[in-house]
Amino acid sequence: MTEEPKKKLSGLSQIWRGFANTFSKNDSKVIYEGDSNFHHVTITEKEGIRTLHLGPGGQESETSISIANPEAPIFEYPGIFFLGLSLTPRNKNILMLGLGGGYIPNLFKKYLKNHHLTVIEIDPLIAELASTYFGFEPSDNVTLIISDGLEYVARAKNGHYDQIWLDAFNGNYIPAHMCDSDFLAMVKLKLAEGGLAIQNLHQTAWMHFRAQLEHTTKVFDQTPLLFAGVRSANTIAMSLNSDDADWPPKAPEIASRIKAFQPKVGPYSLIDEARKQVKGPSD
Repeated sequence: MTEEPKKKLSGLSQIWRGFANTFSKNDSKVIYEGDSNFHHVTITEKEGIRTLHLGPGGQESETSISIANPEAPIFEYPGIFFLGLSLTPRNKNILMLGLGGGYIPNLFKKYLKNHHLTVIEIDPLIAELASTYFGFEPSDNVTLIISDGLEYVARAKNGHYDQIWLDAFNGNYIPAHMCDSDFLAMVKLKLAEGGLAIQNLHQTAWMHFRAQLEHTTKVFDQTPLLFAGVRSANTIAMSLNSDDADWPPKAPEIASRIKAFQPKVGPYSLIDEARKQVKGPSD
């Protein structure tokens, strides 16, 4: 897919938005429902929480924000992504596949001004909805590109990125072409030496989950550092592009690296995120 600039909501999208106001799903108020070439999209509101869903029947919740406090940490996994920044010295140039509602990029642009994030989103409608309903806009340190993620990674320069964050979903699971060894090998090739690949995986699709961990271990020739969700089925897998025998790091080293980086990113305390997963980090 060719790269396109971000656009405003189309007339058809505006019609869908008004039409959806009269319906509800699961006791939630539907404020938008429509289709693109890639997704069936629903946006709901319930008890002050606005949520972007993908798939028929809103089967996957992609982004949730508090309307009163859009930075509130509704989901667990963004904090673990930010924790990953502390784990490698190379952390300035980040590539992220999958925009969702733009919650992570919004925090990134406000609290990580000395870092740069390039976000790749295949669906122009998702970009429009992220702007209209979730307040996402690009900035000096956050770039949005509408493109197929696999094609963009294939074109990227080898060794160009310090970290690559894989957070693309299609309403069922990660797109199949982003789960196999060929794609992961290409991701590794685009990382700088000592760079980090971070994947947001779902244990709800157990067979796919196990297969992807096996592919990841084989491609990077190491066991990934895993952070399993406490309140969700998300598991974040971190793989280092290096032969460093000390990967994955132990709890004291994780705590040391967090202190050298920064204690928080927005509402997320990085040491608290580590404590949930690893025994031993201390102040």
